[in-house]
Amino acid sequence: MEMGRIRILDPVTANKIAAGEVVERPAAVVKELIENSLDAEASRIEIYVEKGGMRLIRVVDDGCGMSARDVANALERHATSKIEREEDLYAVRTMGFRGEALPSIAAVSRFSLLSRRASDQFGTKIVVHGGEKISVSEAGSPAGTEVIAADLFYNTPARLKFLKSEAAETARITATVQRLALARPEVSFCLYINGRTKFVTPGSGKLADVAALVLGGQNMHSMLPLSWQGQLLNMSGFVSKPSLNRSNRNLQYIYVNKRPVYSPLLSDSLQTTYHTLLPRNRFPAAIIFVDIAPSEIDVNVHPTKKEVRFSRERDVYREFLKGVRDVLLNNSLIAELQQPGLAGLETAVASSLPDYGIKIKDANPPALYSMPETRPEQSLFENSCKGSGEEKQEDRKEGETGSSLFPGLAPLGQYKSTYILAQSAAGDLYIIDQHAAHERIIYDQLKKDLSAGNLPVQEILPQTFEFDFQTAALLQENLDIFENLGFKFAVFGNNTFILRTVPAFFNHSLRQEDIAELLSSENNASSDSRLFEKTLQMIACKAAIKANHRLDEQEMTALLRNLAATSQPFTCPHGRPAIMVLTEQAIARNFRRT
Repeated sequence: MEMGRIRILDPVTANKIAAGEVVERPAAVVKELIENSLDAEASRIEIYVEKGGMRLIRVVDDGCGMSARDVANALERHATSKIEREEDLYAVRTMGFRGEALPSIAAVSRFSLLSRRASDQFGTKIVVHGGEKISVSEAGSPAGTEVIAADLFYNTPARLKFLKSEAAETARITATVQRLALARPEVSFCLYINGRTKFVTPGSGKLADVAALVLGGQNMHSMLPLSWQGQLLNMSGFVSKPSLNRSNRNLQYIYVNKRPVYSPLLSDSLQTTYHTLLPRNRFPAAIIFVDIAPSEIDVNVHPTKKEVRFSRERDVYREFLKGVRDVLLNNSLIAELQQPGLAGLETAVASSLPDYGIKIKDANPPALYSMPETRPEQSLFENSCKGSGEEKQEDRKEGETGSSLFPGLAPLGQYKSTYILAQSAAGDLYIIDQHAAHERIIYDQLKKDLSAGNLPVQEILPQTFEFDFQTAALLQENLDIFENLGFKFAVFGNNTFILRTVPAFFNHSLRQEDIAELLSSENNASSDSRLFEKTLQMIACKAAIKANHRLDEQEMTALLRNLAATSQPFTCPHGRPAIMVLTEQAIARNFRRT
């Protein structure tokens, strides 16, 4: 009989292949073992790591333990206590369920498992090296389970050489433990690296206790508590003020039914919520727990269970966005200055007074300093946002910031003709970037005018632009977007365009480079909504006052009043901070008055 080409793999080889999917690095081993401990209802989990997990990974818990029979079965592929039938996959609440982790780990390490139930007199120990069972015996042990994976990947050198440095692998393990610790604040986690204590949680059940250890106690001052209930999902945890952000998503922890997950859908929804609150390519910090019916998600998407799929993605996206947005809209997002050397600030302010004509007017609020010089023309802030300061609270649309979140401010003067110094009724000192503030005012007024369909435009002397072929083609495709924003172009030849109108308050020349940048592929001009938004931000930025622009007291007062009436007075449309606060308590601490 002819020998067939298709053959059944032996168990050892099959387990090594499975290990390639489940156990790609030491951190994955730690993750799988901790998840098993959590499913065993452990209240304390100790993790010991040596040489980045390559020499030793040891996980000890005080969970329910296993019987002798269960210990033997746990090393078989697809052996699990979490599910019995296909239907159970749609009601999974446990961390693990595939039944591949232990045999996969045992296939690529010198592995031992020791476990005892509280009701048993002795525990059971099984030893497996490279997938081959060495021994099974009775052994004394405390109630719970101890798993050791030593010499990881010793029998798969190709895998071993692709691991990173010891420091890099240790960092991944630490991040993995922290991520799981956040999911279960009622469990005490103890991580020991090369014999030294690295990370310990109290097991108090309070998320804030673990979050302070993971994010840092100082950063917790910038975190806002989240508690929100929707029709499809409930949310809890913390989200950051815009002032706490990073160039990556390393400070974002998202959980679905307490399972840490990677979800592009939820990550994108979170980022959308911070639109105009953060600069481009900056990401907020967040610890968000999503609780949703298990029947609404598929957790069986990825071998390591790090991804989930939602049956109603659009609804989940919308509710997740609304939950985070409600927190941002109902809290002040003003960043507190990081306790600068106040003497230095005081000296800098004092030294600027003679140069800018600021004179002491009164010893009490509302105006400690005044700008004696006045400008003959009407305030540009009144022009650019006419009526916004008089808008009544009840007239604000849903999603707009209430005045209670933005303090009433009395201007004290200018610093470097760029920042407005103002004082609140509570005595706190606020520093406002006048360009960022004016940008936000113009941006919001533009959106209101566009929404009402009455954006005023003005005709200008024709301005001619000649572009390269690609830019000209993109402009041709998007002429209607620019016209909706007040820029009416007429086509004049193949790659030449004539600009005839601009928004009424736009008193700056539009450069050819500005249009080319808006249309560049880097800014994803293929998206109509994004091009519209980028152009809107460009208009606001160009029309706003700049740094080194002197303001009189009336103009500063008008700017602060109009800023308070905007939808997000805390940042400019590009996400840069518009206002920061130095509290009275911080000032007193710096002067040793507390």
